[in-house]
Amino acid sequence: MNEKQNQQSGGGQRPGAMTMAMQAVQVKPSGPKVLRIGLIQGGKIVEERIIRTRETVTVGSSEKNHFVIHTDGMPARFELFQLVGNDYILNFTEAMTGRVGLPGGVQDLAQMRQSGAARNAGSHWQVKISDNSRGKVVVGPITLLFQFVVPPPVQPRPQLPAAARSGFVRGIDWLFTAFVVFTFMSMFGFLVFLENSDWPIDKGIAEVPEDIAKMIFEEPPPPEEPKEEEDTPVEEDAEPTEEASEPAPQEQAQNEPAPSPDEVKKEVAEKTARVAEEAAQAAEALIVGALSAAGGGALADVLAGGAVTGNAADILSQAQGIGVATAGSGGALRGRSGGGSGSGQGGLGGLAAAKGAGKARGEGGKVKERKIKGNLKMGSGGGDVGGSGDFDASVVVRTIKTRIRAIRACYERELRRNPTLSGKVTIEFTIQTRGNVTAVKVKENTTNDPAVATCVANTVKRFRFNPGPEGGSVTYAYPFVFAPQG
Repeated sequence: MNEKQNQQSGGGQRPGAMTMAMQAVQVKPSGPKVLRIGLIQGGKIVEERIIRTRETVTVGSSEKNHFVIHTDGMPARFELFQLVGNDYILNFTEAMTGRVGLPGGVQDLAQMRQSGAARNAGSHWQVKISDNSRGKVVVGPITLLFQFVVPPPVQPRPQLPAAARSGFVRGIDWLFTAFVVFTFMSMFGFLVFLENSDWPIDKGIAEVPEDIAKMIFEEPPPPEEPKEEEDTPVEEDAEPTEEASEPAPQEQAQNEPAPSPDEVKKEVAEKTARVAEEAAQAAEALIVGALSAAGGGALADVLAGGAVTGNAADILSQAQGIGVATAGSGGALRGRSGGGSGSGQGGLGGLAAAKGAGKARGEGGKVKERKIKGNLKMGSGGGDVGGSGDFDASVVVRTIKTRIRAIRACYERELRRNPTLSGKVTIEFTIQTRGNVTAVKVKENTTNDPAVATCVANTVKRFRFNPGPEGGSVTYAYPFVFAPQG
């Protein structure tokens, strides 16, 4: 039945990978047993190897050995299991300890050296072991366990499936490939056709007439240069035209005669009189209307006594800052009381100076804003609260002193609103091993102002301590005493 199935499935084809693996497992191993050695260090197996071929196994510090061991008293290469013929001999030195199972029972290496059960080869001892032997050899901190086992079957090489081994060409779907190629060529040919086709353009209402297109796109010819006309004689009796009667501005300026010195003096005198009149009007407005009644103006002095019914000179003499023009004084102004020292008369320039001085005296000096400052002290009773780490408290004090301005700013900000604000705020915080601060909370607040305590807690939360505690986190509690500066 099996032969028929094999013939139907492929006849003489090679069996699959799974079949070969099952056949390899069913085959019983043959031949002598082989060594299985495990390397133990620190209570853990760090290396395990099966020596499939019977050969001498070496240990030592050299990388060419089967097992690399670095310990005192171990040479660079030592034949631990020496193959002589088809048998193994265990070699060991005085620095090695351990036990080995022999046909006569389990024996200690040191006991075999003393009893003579092991052969002295000069630098080491030798004992023959069989395929049923097992034991351990201790070399310093390293322990080697060994035993003889049946060699495990050789695993077959992994093989790819038949579909993967058939090649790239066999896996192509030719129908789908032909469809893709046909579609690509059709689209490419259609694009080429659209690119090279000269499609006719329908003439409709939007077509521009040819004459208008010439006006738009053709550049007009440049204008012809005027020909120079010959000068024709002008009759003396002919009346000049309007254009000829009006000369050009430059020719008119050249044809005008220069003004005489009397005309220049007259023009300067008119300008001087006009400036003097404007100055008089400005002085009159300044004297009569610029000064208010609260400042003791001239108009207020005149009208202080009621209606003006008397002599104008007597009434104006009562006003401070105004004098009656006489031949001797020439209309000089009398200085106001408090306007400055010296004579009681002055000109218009002095009046302006006196007005500015009086204004400065009335307004006073610049008002300076009073700076609000507060006192901050690190209260007693703070320090290490708990934690598993080891940390120097001086680092905490040094870090807080470098950031003391930020903490004082929290208090002075609220002190502007409440000048009598004072009290103590105790902050508890935890310093992690990286130096960052966590678990910040307000442990005590006697200022009765939560804004100060919250601001101080947020400031402490941004602290960074360098170096951080060793072995774990540390929790500290530090009080800050605030008081207004006297």
